[in-house]
Amino acid sequence: MLILTDWYVPGYKAGGPITSVYKMVKALGDEVEFSILTNNHDWHDPEPFDLEIDKWMKGDGASVMYLSDPSSGEVLKEVRSQQHDVLYFNGIYSPNFHALPLLRSLWSTRSPRIIVAPRGMLNPNAIALKSTKKRVPLSLYRWLGIERKVTFHSTGPKETTAILQNFSNARIKEVSNLVAAPVSRVEAKREGFLSVGRISPVKNTLDLLKLFDQQNENLSLIGTPDDVDYHQLCKAIAARNEGVKLLGGVGPDRISEHYLRSKFSISMTTGENFGHAIIEALSHGCPVIISDRTPWNDLEEQGAGWVIPLEDENCWQQVLKEASDIDPERYSEMSANAVAYVKRKFDLNQLREQYLELFGATN
Repeated sequence: MLILTDWYVPGYKAGGPITSVYKMVKALGDEVEFSILTNNHDWHDPEPFDLEIDKWMKGDGASVMYLSDPSSGEVLKEVRSQQHDVLYFNGIYSPNFHALPLLRSLWSTRSPRIIVAPRGMLNPNAIALKSTKKRVPLSLYRWLGIERKVTFHSTGPKETTAILQNFSNARIKEVSNLVAAPVSRVEAKREGFLSVGRISPVKNTLDLLKLFDQQNENLSLIGTPDDVDYHQLCKAIAARNEGVKLLGGVGPDRISEHYLRSKFSISMTTGENFGHAIIEALSHGCPVIISDRTPWNDLEEQGAGWVIPLEDENCWQQVLKEASDIDPERYSEMSANAVAYVKRKFDLNQLREQYLELFGATN
């Protein structure tokens, strides 16, 4: 199976799409022959990785080629040269890795089986950003019969709905993202709030910083900027509160320590297809405070955190104060509930079987 994706490990700045493929490869690399075609640098980072480029390298569950010239011509050349029975698109808009290769595959009468994982890019809030540039390829996909020729990989009911809103007759297989097994709960001193995600209007970073500007609480924010002007606005707000720290991007080898020492993870996101940062926090026994725009709106019922209407500013303030004043016994219970929630939601053996079915199913 050949995977086309803009970004891959050791990159991490693009967040969820990298994590989704990496965990899929780690879990299934012994049973599926993965090849990955990607950039030789991280998202918004001109410096190339210290790796061999333009050459297939085997390791960690997949063969990977990091392209120094990721033009559509080079990507298409590698796609044509590979013998693969499945072409997996980890995204839908990128001109070089998604749009042009997908359009060519839809046009061709000899294309391998095609799987498209939109990764939340078809959600209404995602399409609204730079909508004109996104609607053009979507129209071309429809014209070339994407609904008849592609299997969409949805990771949950919310994404299934978004796919059907754009392609009403789409063929969809719904299989959740794979997640790491929850860590053994560590009783340790936890302090402050943590937010993990791109500094972006989609993640609603500015409103989150404004919330903490109103209350004297400590916040560590991990994430890379999506937009220079928006980043400047966020830095100006953060600078007014010495308890707020913008830590920039943090690699997957170091993120675990932040979850383990933080009391709560918080996200005011305007919409999540999956929300790896939410599940990772819970997996580390770190309860979460999240908006009602994620797939995990039942976690409050399970005592693993709070789910708050995005626009309800008073509720956000009240919950932040409640979390700050929480007593140790209640917190310990919430931490245990967080780990239990992940164990209950994800049957890793069942997920492996569903992925193998997705990759092996016939169109």
